[in-house]
Amino acid sequence: MSMTTEAFERIRDAIVSGGLEFGEHLSETQIATALGMSKAPVRAAFIELRDKGLVTIVPQSGTYVFSPTADDVRTMSEFRALLENQALAEAYAGRRDVMLGRMDEAIRAMRKAIAAKNWDAYRNADSSFHLAFLEECGNRFILKAYHLTSTALEALRVRLQRGAGNYREQSFREHCEIAALLREGKTKAAAAILRQHILVINQSLHTLPLSANKGSRKDKPDDRDYASVFAERIQHR
Repeated sequence: MSMTTEAFERIRDAIVSGGLEFGEHLSETQIATALGMSKAPVRAAFIELRDKGLVTIVPQSGTYVFSPTADDVRTMSEFRALLENQALAEAYAGRRDVMLGRMDEAIRAMRKAIAAKNWDAYRNADSSFHLAFLEECGNRFILKAYHLTSTALEALRVRLQRGAGNYREQSFREHCEIAALLREGKTKAAAAILRQHILVINQSLHTLPLSANKGSRKDKPDDRDYASVFAERIQHR
């Protein structure tokens, strides 16, 4: 693994997990020190993170974790719902058995993660469930478009799971229902639950740490403990 890839993955994971907050200023120098590398791979990682929509690079100001508004979340979730429903239909038509096998494997992993209260493992299994039809639909453009917003929405969902009571339990039930309905050939019902599953985030916008104004940023902290942020992510891998 290259240093840039390592920096990208470590910073991305910290953003998704909530270790780094929305709108937070990111110090290239301090992050490089915490990761035990030079500034060059961190700088390159920032550019990749910007392309994924996870950071904003402001000339003469610095790099900041993305700071979505309620309208941003609604737009992203609607976009994802359209893509996933189309991918589900295409995968069901062309790769039904392979898709269902992958879904079943993801559900087993989710159930195991819930029993162990391993939420990083649950998050990975949740992503695998959706990738079962996104990767089996045979349309590379759908998958490419999905990745434009998938990580940003994942970061939002992690924060929703922490503060919304039974959100994770509801999410798991919906995964199981979608797979069961597809096995019965009830594709329209499965698609309806999938859309509901994705758009549920819009019903809980008031619980999320969103910005009132697009592009809002927090002041630069002088004493951010990046070593603790990244050490915590290692422990949960």
